[in-house]
Amino acid sequence: MTRRRPRPAPIGDRRRSALALLTAAALVVAACSDPPTSGGDEAQTGGNGNGGADLPDCPLDALDEAGGPVEVTLWYGGLNGSAKIAMDDMAAAFNASQDAVVLNASNQGASYEEVYRKYTSAAAAGTDQLPDMIYLEDTQLQAMADSGQVLPAEACMEAADYDLTNLEPAARAKYSVDDVLYPGYVNVSTPVLYYNKSHWEKAGLDPEDPPETLDELHEQAQAIKEAGVSAKPFSFKATRWFYETWLTGVGGEIVNENDGRDGLATEATFASDEGEDVMERLVTMNDEGLLNVFANTEGGIDHYLALITQESSMLLETSTASTTIRDALGGAITAEQAGADFDASAIDLSVLVPGAGQFPGIEAPGRVFPSGGAFYMLNTSEPAEQAGSWAFMEFMLQPENAKMWHLNGGYLPVVKAVADEPDVQAFWEDDLAGVLLQPAVEQLADADPDQPGPLIGPYPDETRALQSAMEAILLEGADITSTLEGAEDDVTESLERYAG
Repeated sequence: MTRRRPRPAPIGDRRRSALALLTAAALVVAACSDPPTSGGDEAQTGGNGNGGADLPDCPLDALDEAGGPVEVTLWYGGLNGSAKIAMDDMAAAFNASQDAVVLNASNQGASYEEVYRKYTSAAAAGTDQLPDMIYLEDTQLQAMADSGQVLPAEACMEAADYDLTNLEPAARAKYSVDDVLYPGYVNVSTPVLYYNKSHWEKAGLDPEDPPETLDELHEQAQAIKEAGVSAKPFSFKATRWFYETWLTGVGGEIVNENDGRDGLATEATFASDEGEDVMERLVTMNDEGLLNVFANTEGGIDHYLALITQESSMLLETSTASTTIRDALGGAITAEQAGADFDASAIDLSVLVPGAGQFPGIEAPGRVFPSGGAFYMLNTSEPAEQAGSWAFMEFMLQPENAKMWHLNGGYLPVVKAVADEPDVQAFWEDDLAGVLLQPAVEQLADADPDQPGPLIGPYPDETRALQSAMEAILLEGADITSTLEGAEDDVTESLERYAG
């Protein structure tokens, strides 16, 4: 990689309802740093600094040998709105489906960060303080693999004769370390473009043809602004996720060792020509008044509100926001009205008519890697609890259950058979959230397993450094090259500390 130096409800009522719902359903990101360690003989994984080792035993027989129902605890967080309801329903359905295991799904906070913070605190106090399972953001994969406290799900899948090829290849690749799949189930999302079809119509653009590249996004934003449709057409939350997605989409890397996939990453590499090109494009749009920039504050929803209040015309966000947008509109727009048969003559163009498109890349659309949350089983529990934890994972992996995360939680189908379910097909046609999710479903199916995204131990440090650099460049006018290189140096120091 080269380096370069030097008919809807009244708009007022709808907006008030939207603001309240969006505030309640705000999405958040994770943080925290060093991996917890269990120490001693309890560490069953790890050993080479990159998380992998021979598969440990998965004690499936321990559940049959238990004298009565086995109680298992799951810690989760960062699930709001429809996703939180889906989690509660999944736990209740599992408990009702059998009598060998009693699952206690315990909400530990509104953010992934809060859950991980409680996990590290509990690990420091002693392994008897830990739950049997924990749900964490994808960025914690390396740290969890290195912690020595995870029972790799692949060990239980092998013991239970579960076929890993039932899962989407890109999802398997994303959540594997040293070719071992660690989580038992994953809630996958990808970034997509949400846009207001009404604004496309007003600006004389094709509402069924959203931008597929950053160049096209720039051109269409110019057309929207020149038509006087919105003040700052592109609402942009400065998050490392989009930056990383743009870079990996053109073969760039965030860290060395093939983005941490060939070995433990020890050097940050994101201040590359490709990285500078991304920031130069964003700065140009910002200078032209096309970008509506928002800092990446935890729980911040101002970038959503810019779309809802029609100050902006489009934004990049997680595919799980589809349910948030649907719920915010409160039935004012139907799936048919917002779908491929969009008829401007039958719609009040003064209101938001949401559309979704694949992530606009540098060279082509949809070049993404899976993200989201992962369910880990901990080996610090007794064998019966480990077996009970796998029973819950196996329950979620059944297509009839996995689809509920898609239909009700807004996550993408990771079990391939889910896409063939008749009610899923109907969801994509008849539900506004389903219509908005389709581009993300297509992205996941087409995602390259050989480009699973970066694997970073101290991911929160990388997140803070990169996002601070993006905000400084876009909000304060800082120099692109020196700012990115300063962030890169900071992350390299953190990687070196992590590697020890």
